Amino acid sequence: MNPSSLALSSRAILCALVVSVPVLSQCPAGGYPPPEPSRAGANPVGPVNNQPQPAGPSTPSPGGPSAPEPSGPTYKRPGGPSTGGRNPTKPTTGGRRGMPITLDRGPTSKRRLSVSWSHPVPPVQKGKGTRAAGPMSRTEAIAAMWDEDDGRPLLVLRECQACMGSDSALLSRSLKNDKTMLLTKWFRTVKLPAHIWERTHPFYNVFAGYNFGKKVPHFFLLAHKDAKPVTFSGVQTQSKLWSAMYKVLETRYAKSPKRQVKKWLMLLDRYDTIEGRRVALKEKLLAARAAYGSKHKKTKKISAQLADLDKEWAAVEAAEKKVSDLGLLEPTKKLAKAR
Repeated sequence: MNPSSLALSSRAILCALVVSVPVLSQCPAGGYPPPEPSRAGANPVGPVNNQPQPAGPSTPSPGGPSAPEPSGPTYKRPGGPSTGGRNPTKPTTGGRRGMPITLDRGPTSKRRLSVSWSHPVPPVQKGKGTRAAGPMSRTEAIAAMWDEDDGRPLLVLRECQACMGSDSALLSRSLKNDKTMLLTKWFRTVKLPAHIWERTHPFYNVFAGYNFGKKVPHFFLLAHKDAKPVTFSGVQTQSKLWSAMYKVLETRYAKSPKRQVKKWLMLLDRYDTIEGRRVALKEKLLAARAAYGSKHKKTKKISAQLADLDKEWAAVEAAEKKVSDLGLLEPTKKLAKAR
């Protein structure tokens, strides 16, 4: 093989590695295993079925916490917000050789782009103060995770020792998660602690009560209380996760989540653009007032441009309210329609 062919082959292998690594979520334990109940205190997250152990701190591995992140979220396109690019508020979706590009979102978008986790507590027994020790039945536990005024489908995630305090089982560490986080807004998202595998934990049967076998999922989706859980190991691809989320949402909402989430993402881009323009105009307004005074035509022109931005902002807020309302349906109505 001549040197040029060898270089091309090496480059192809490197590109394949860069492209293939980021598609997975990043829980090092891979969502497995649940511990044996008798050994819950000894090794709550040790893998079963010969699944590889997550690497320790002294022996870095590609999936370990100390592994380098060649395509991680710290990489930015030259000319982006940190280097004085032409349009720092314009969204970017990709870079050279498929490397993901991180956009510095504005404050409004950042508030939308987060998962709003609920941390349920066992219900209080009437007349008895606190609930008696021991696990609830699966039916009771699922019901306790739903709020009386919140009938959205459930997304239930259990933490493990490898990913406590993070959302890495759900989100990708090296791909944009904007769509995933917006889709979660149409779910009631519940996070349970790693020690639910103690047999006495009130929410023990949320996972143990289903017939998952040895490969207990890291999280699952539930359209309604009698539905079959849609399970994920914590190393799923984004495309499979989105496809499953769409299917569950379509059983509970009147409008298509696939179309609406695209519109919502475009509205976030408009928020970013308006916020960037507003900052620039406010700086120009201060300079104009200092140079010409508040009654000068140049100052008044900039003030008028800011007023126009406020109107545009109000229009985006109204559009977002409409887009985010898919029209939640009662499970029985949707199921009857399906028949």
